[in-house]
Amino acid sequence: MAWNITGRILETCSCKMVCPCWVGPAYPDQGWCIGGFVFDIQEGDSDGVNLGGCKVAIAFDLPGDFFTANGTGRLYIDESASSAQRQELEAILTGKKGGVGDVFLQLIPKWLPTQYTNIDIQQGDNPSITVGSVGHIKLQPIKTQDGRQARLVDAPVLGLFECGSIDLAWGDGSRWLDPELRPWVSGGWGAVVDFAWSGS
Repeated sequence: MAWNITGRILETCSCKMVCPCWVGPAYPDQGWCIGGFVFDIQEGDSDGVNLGGCKVAIAFDLPGDFFTANGTGRLYIDESASSAQRQELEAILTGKKGGVGDVFLQLIPKWLPTQYTNIDIQQGDNPSITVGSVGHIKLQPIKTQDGRQARLVDAPVLGLFECGSIDLAWGDGSRWLDPELRPWVSGGWGAVVDFAWSGS
């Protein structure tokens, strides 16, 4: 059952700056919260299965904020992943193997069938991600007047995701159009988060 993954999350949602869920309990801009996380896994292992280089996305639709939970979601796993990698990634991120995955299980009790599709991640100064024909995320990092990366530090929900800070970004132009989920366009919020998770 032991697993570990490290990498980067690229996130955007339907809310404006700043996403109230991270500092909640809070009321989302539109009364509901819907968005996506894309995981660019750099290194990882789960019960002997190498997960380095895997790419996964989660789209979620919550009736309120993170604390309200009771959401619906779907995993999208890059089609290049092997059957063993797919099995392990699905188990980790839907909470079947403990660790931070438990947070996703609490947020999203209803999971739609996983889809396997092309996930293209372009890192760099202005990251962009395409998830099959349904998702497109564009992020533009927010900088201070002297050019430093703007960050959100020690917000309450960050602890649940075992992250001390997140890099703030604009998510304008991001959208998700899965016909089985509520369609959405980013209200402006975006973030980049480095993570190192494990479970046993």
